Amino acid sequence: MDWIKQLKRGTAMVVLSAGMVFSGGTVLMAEAHPTLAQEPVQVDQMPEKNELIVAYYGRPGVKSLGVLGQHPIEQLKPMIKKKAAEYAKITGKHVRPGFDIIYGLASAAPGPRKDYIIHLNSKKLQPYIDAAENEGFVLFLETQLGEHMPQDAIHHILKYLKHHNVHLAVDPEFEVSNLSVRPGKKIGHVKAAWINQVQEIMDKYMRENGITEKKILLLHMFRHTMVEHKERLKHYDNIDLIFNLDGHGSPKLKVGIYNAIYTEKYADKVAGGFKLFFKEDHPMMTPKQVMGMEHAQGAKVKHPPKLINYQ
Repeated sequence: MDWIKQLKRGTAMVVLSAGMVFSGGTVLMAEAHPTLAQEPVQVDQMPEKNELIVAYYGRPGVKSLGVLGQHPIEQLKPMIKKKAAEYAKITGKHVRPGFDIIYGLASAAPGPRKDYIIHLNSKKLQPYIDAAENEGFVLFLETQLGEHMPQDAIHHILKYLKHHNVHLAVDPEFEVSNLSVRPGKKIGHVKAAWINQVQEIMDKYMRENGITEKKILLLHMFRHTMVEHKERLKHYDNIDLIFNLDGHGSPKLKVGIYNAIYTEKYADKVAGGFKLFFKEDHPMMTPKQVMGMEHAQGAKVKHPPKLINYQ
């Protein structure tokens, strides 16, 4: 059965809907009224000062969960490269294409481990890791949480950090640890202390395994409370954080929420991420609008994202 839950955020209303298996990305409805941002401010932040990442999102083999699951790898590679080239053309930056893969998928059924999570089979994942390495793509492995806290869920994907092109992501939306409800009944959250523990675990694993390159930890959110006490997030020299706006709706609303989450306070500490939806965004923002080079329904991105992902 579908579930629908409404949450108020100031003058805006957020409506969430999903089926028996949930993907990242929440429906953002109604209109927000953000103050128009000034000219975009470029901040020295990851992945590099003059780099962007443009990735396609989804679950291999599952068409309903995003564009990445709707095409075979050989078709995806030129599609992603073409989209990345659009951003390279307008920004003059080096744009790294990428795969953004749902590894730990939240489910309405508890499953054999009673954790409401379905892990991606390694045989299905490995071709994407290999393709990303051969093409110079970035690859994010995302874990939704279900009954797990992030510092527990992350252990399932740590081993993939040995691949130089693999980075990690945490989606709090379907976290239900200690709530006695299935994912989708309540909007989940993570605390800064938990994310700091995730970073500690990553840092320890990287040091023990001789991983010297920087890694990215991507945090999905579509409202402030999904990551509590953000000011307490710690900085690790070998880990870069991204706040990724994850939700679909009108351009005006998306920009307003992004600017509210990714403020001046955080813009010099973490990078911004912005997700777009091929089917659900009406209209879908153009690359120039995403990068704050043009207004979108009267709103304008203040701090341009370093990661843009398409679902």
